[in-house]
Amino acid sequence: MKIVTSLLLFAMAIGYSQSPAITFEALPQKLAEKPRPILVKVYTTWCAVCKIQDKKIEKDEALKKLLSEKCYFLELDAGSRKTIFFNYREYRFLGNGTGGMQSLAAAMANPQDGYPTWVLLDSNYRFIGNYNGLVETEQLRELLEQQ
Repeated sequence: MKIVTSLLLFAMAIGYSQSPAITFEALPQKLAEKPRPILVKVYTTWCAVCKIQDKKIEKDEALKKLLSEKCYFLELDAGSRKTIFFNYREYRFLGNGTGGMQSLAAAMANPQDGYPTWVLLDSNYRFIGNYNGLVETEQLRELLEQQ
């Protein structure tokens, strides 16, 4: 029985595709090795549209491949209380009563515009463009293929 359970768990682990996102900590090293555009998805854990976006990405193998090969894809939780180092600056959580926002998310996204917010930067952290809301996977693939 243990062998069958182990084999099932192993098969599930092989079949499970993880997000193509990298961490903010890994970004400087990766940029130094190979400059690429940076694509940041700013989201919140309570955002229903963000969850829909995640499912669309999860199901699209071609898009996940492009997110891994054409850019450095990062995901930023706007409600994160974690200190983030990005482009030689430190970003902290900005508390506001019982809520608040990660200061990097505040710099990249306007919460009134909704989530997710997509931010595209060049390899030198210069702003290229942004988009708010659900992006169809075909649109993301086209954008990444141009990079």
